[in-house]
Amino acid sequence: MKLTKKVLAVIMSVLMLSMVFVPCAFAADNSTSNAALKFNEDGKFKIMIFADSQDDETLEATTAQLMREALDAQKPDLVVYLGDNTVAEGYENQAKAIEAIVAPCVERNVPFTLVFGNHDQEHNVEKEVLLKEYQKYPGCLAYDAVPSLYGCGNHNLPILASDGTGIAFNLWFIDSGTSVAEVGGYDYVREDQIKWYKDTAAALKNLNGGKTVPAISFQHIIVTEAYEAVGMMKIPFGIEDFTFDGQAYLPVPNFGAYEGFIFEPPCPSYVNGGQMDAWLETGDVMATFYGHDHVNDFTTNYEGVDITTVPTVGCNSYSNDINRGVGLITLDEKDLSTYEYEALRMYDFALAEGSKIPECEGALSTFEYKFYKAVDSFLTTLHKIVSVFFFIK
Repeated sequence: MKLTKKVLAVIMSVLMLSMVFVPCAFAADNSTSNAALKFNEDGKFKIMIFADSQDDETLEATTAQLMREALDAQKPDLVVYLGDNTVAEGYENQAKAIEAIVAPCVERNVPFTLVFGNHDQEHNVEKEVLLKEYQKYPGCLAYDAVPSLYGCGNHNLPILASDGTGIAFNLWFIDSGTSVAEVGGYDYVREDQIKWYKDTAAALKNLNGGKTVPAISFQHIIVTEAYEAVGMMKIPFGIEDFTFDGQAYLPVPNFGAYEGFIFEPPCPSYVNGGQMDAWLETGDVMATFYGHDHVNDFTTNYEGVDITTVPTVGCNSYSNDINRGVGLITLDEKDLSTYEYEALRMYDFALAEGSKIPECEGALSTFEYKFYKAVDSFLTTLHKIVSVFFFIK
């Protein structure tokens, strides 16, 4: 029965793509979004990432204002909520929390989608219920491609060429789970999710005349390969919390193996379900983006696949005023073998002329924003100097 559902899901995906519909238009009665994502006339497509807002029904005013000013400054074509989006207790409060975090997008008619993190369903509301709540809002493109798959909200969103002639790019959104007793830590992407990914990628390839459709993937919990990618030293004996997929590491990175900040060791699952291997085998995913580790903000590379953690947008969860902000991906239709990524800092928005962030309750002073900007600049320069003394992998 599950296999039949998966086959039907792939067929439906193909049909929906060929008809150029957005699946969420069918899933949400109140959604007004029924046009597919498409590259702009200038051949560009911007994706803004809000990671770990992780707040309740009384969303921090500074978080909401950061979202608004980031949207107004960059005018993205899509927003991705990267998990640990809301942590309110019970359905009514969760509904209010969801309304609060999507309001900046709804007010500006910006389409959005999401993945769930390890905290979203910890407050007596199942993810399936939360997803339906998001789908009530205009612009929601999130859907559950195959409800029988592990997790909730596994889906993909193709981006059409600017002339509308076909699929130019694809975006994957995967539920990386929560914390599970059988693993003894954070969850991992399971076999049925990986099979769905491979089957759907194959269907997209067929629609694209046999050519692989380039893609980027989004999920909350980072893959275990991040430890090898950032040059964490392998050691022959186990250290609690730093043994992944049977390999123990000393949690000190090679400063020449990544760009950005690692303020805490990444927190993947102890189990490797083979997701990275599937990406490498399929050959479509060029980059992956994660939240979860709030104070981290780095990009590294594993066998040709970029691994990026996005700084938290939330001002009410553990975070870091040095690198708090949003992520911005820019795709250019002229060359889809690559992309641009930038972490946009909260302090830059707060210090910009006309910003209302410093006026918000709980905001830092202008002096403090300037201070953290200076600290960021100093640490970035220091990292570049120190990285010279490390062998780049």
